[in-house]
Amino acid sequence: MIKQLLSFIILAGAVGIGAFIFIQDQYSEEEKGSEALETYLEQDGIEREAADPENTISHESINETGTEPGMKAADFELPELQGDSRLALEDMEGKYVVVNMWATWCPPCREEMPDFVKFYEDYQDEGVEMVGINMTDTERNIEAVEQFVEEFKIPFYTLLDEEGIMEDKYSVYVMPSTYIIDPDGRMAMNRPGYISYEALEESFLEIRDNYEAGL
Repeated sequence: MIKQLLSFIILAGAVGIGAFIFIQDQYSEEEKGSEALETYLEQDGIEREAADPENTISHESINETGTEPGMKAADFELPELQGDSRLALEDMEGKYVVVNMWATWCPPCREEMPDFVKFYEDYQDEGVEMVGINMTDTERNIEAVEQFVEEFKIPFYTLLDEEGIMEDKYSVYVMPSTYIIDPDGRMAMNRPGYISYEALEESFLEIRDNYEAGL
């Protein structure tokens, strides 16, 4: 069965590591992961200017739902990788929630994952929850996702976007993409592309300081 899928090109970041940009195309199920990566390798990456980190954070409240910093973050409810449980954004209300969109075929996702693991271990006791959302509808099979999680010993939630709903809900056009949602459920950071531990920590501390100051 032929279905719409997304092909990918690389977005070069300030640190020299790219991120894949989604473009609609058509692939069969068995071609998903391998063709996505093959397309990237054949193109050798197409360099584009990375998003300015200073423009991805906001402390202003906007009376709308969306991904622009200051807006109310769209709720989601997705199944966890292990077991039959499901997790919704509203379940984590009152915490700073870091949401990372990733896929196994995405080299920048692999590059940044150890930093996300370290960040979670450093800040989990300071009101931080972390959620990794695998773009499962782009994967060849679930075994690849399980292997990725095991390889990096991911200690935080891994959710499965089996129907591709997060692409629209969170305007995911770059892989990976990372968001920080404040305790009130507002989008505080929308960062497309690779993000280092240092940049993630700096953004989080700025967001926390401003939130606690009532800004």
